[in-house]
Amino acid sequence: MKRIKYIICLLIVLGTSSMMAHAQSTDFLEAIRLYYRNDVRAAYNQMRKVIAQEPDNDAAYYYLHTMLRDSTAAAQMLEKAVELDGDNYWYNYALAHNYMRQGKSEEAAEILEQLLAEHPKKTALYSDLIEVYIASKQYDKAMEALNKVENDRGPSDLLASIRTDIFLAQGKHQEAGDYMKAFYEKTGSPRAACWLAQFNAVQFNNEEALRYYNEALESNPYDTEALYGKAHIHRALGQYDLYFENITPFLANPDIMPQPKVEYMADVLQQQQFVATFAPQVDTMMMALYASAPADSSVCSITSTYLYQKGQVDDAIAMAKRNADNYPESFNLNFTYPLMQYYSSDFHAVTSSATVALQRFPGNIDLLQLRAMSFWQIGELDSAIEDYKLALEKAPKGSDIQLNFLSALGDLYHVKGDQKTAFSYYDKALKINSSYAPVLNNYAYYISERYSEPVKKVPKDLRKAFDMSRITIEKEPDNATYLDTYAWILHLMGQDLEAKAHFKHAMIHGGKESGVMLRHYAIVLKALGENDLAAIYSAQADRLGE
Repeated sequence: MKRIKYIICLLIVLGTSSMMAHAQSTDFLEAIRLYYRNDVRAAYNQMRKVIAQEPDNDAAYYYLHTMLRDSTAAAQMLEKAVELDGDNYWYNYALAHNYMRQGKSEEAAEILEQLLAEHPKKTALYSDLIEVYIASKQYDKAMEALNKVENDRGPSDLLASIRTDIFLAQGKHQEAGDYMKAFYEKTGSPRAACWLAQFNAVQFNNEEALRYYNEALESNPYDTEALYGKAHIHRALGQYDLYFENITPFLANPDIMPQPKVEYMADVLQQQQFVATFAPQVDTMMMALYASAPADSSVCSITSTYLYQKGQVDDAIAMAKRNADNYPESFNLNFTYPLMQYYSSDFHAVTSSATVALQRFPGNIDLLQLRAMSFWQIGELDSAIEDYKLALEKAPKGSDIQLNFLSALGDLYHVKGDQKTAFSYYDKALKINSSYAPVLNNYAYYISERYSEPVKKVPKDLRKAFDMSRITIEKEPDNATYLDTYAWILHLMGQDLEAKAHFKHAMIHGGKESGVMLRHYAIVLKALGENDLAAIYSAQADRLGE
């Protein structure tokens, strides 16, 4: 019974759109059924099959064009439908709009003019023609079509706006202003008042602009366009109290779509000096935005980030959690929640929330990595290794992300004391990028840990460590960590004078903040007989407690 009802409805749809010149095949009807079930790929394949069997089926070509993203390919389908049934209004109308999207104004105008000649009562065609005429700079024709629409429908805000747009496109700014002023005096339209306000604001006639905005607000105190425009004139004039007085109701209006307000607040928050100067007022703006749409994901996201940056971490994380729970299908929201916990150093919480998110997005690399880093932070090394291995399986071969995972696994196995496995992962990482400095440095340093004293004859592994470490300082000559590794290996090889030079360089670039580097430097200085200086650096290392 359900299928019979569906077919009847389908036949009504096809009949009303003049596409049912004859009984359609079962394959055609199946294609339409798939199409209306949003299974576009299957519908497309089915409709191609119909065309192969029925090359003169104009309706098949028409429906096929709706399944194509490429405008040129869609136009070819429509052109074929028109070729088969040139009198079909909807085929021609769709083709005209396709040409408009492609910027083929002349072709679109030709079709629309013909349709209008055949269907003079379809006033919607005039609007399309006006758009085409403006795009092709045929302003006289646009005005002529506009006059016909206005004669038929009467004056309106929309038509007045289109007329002024035509004037402005021709560079006739005074005519545009005069026309809209006359229209406003005749109708008292708040939209016309806002247009005149914007027109004057562009010309820096701020007093006149404010007058028109105020008149619009007299008609409707909650007119969002007027509130927004008025607010920004006050801000341009440095009248910030009046700016906030007008912009806050705009943000608080629940009838305005959330997205433009979110974008507005995002722009405001990027102005760091402004936010710092007017922190309480910006806070009020943000809370007004949130109150206008507390269930909207983008509103919650920007509010949560704002609260986090203000230091209201618990409130921010709680809001991020609600957002993730309210939109379980959104990866961004389900990733933001544990990420915010990670940045607040609540690593135990991350392991739980990331686990929930992974149930919603199984095997996601970013979530696995985030959970792995959190396990690492709390010392659950085996769990961290497991997550990194899962992520590694899904990482593109030879990619930077694979390189990062291999490096992390090497570091983790080193922490566990399994040097053999650690070095095997480092070797795999270096096959992807033989000059990847973080791996080269760690690999070299961990080899050097095998030696507690300088050696008389340099063994192969220490020579290997030296060669790897040299690459790191060639790539980043001011990196204190890399300099420390290189200098320490030089010390182990008996080259203390050269080691001292590199340690001095490391001290200039942050080495004094590391007890390990200070102690290494002290050992080298003592080996060179500079005992007093060695004692100073050794004492500094002791104070750092490393």
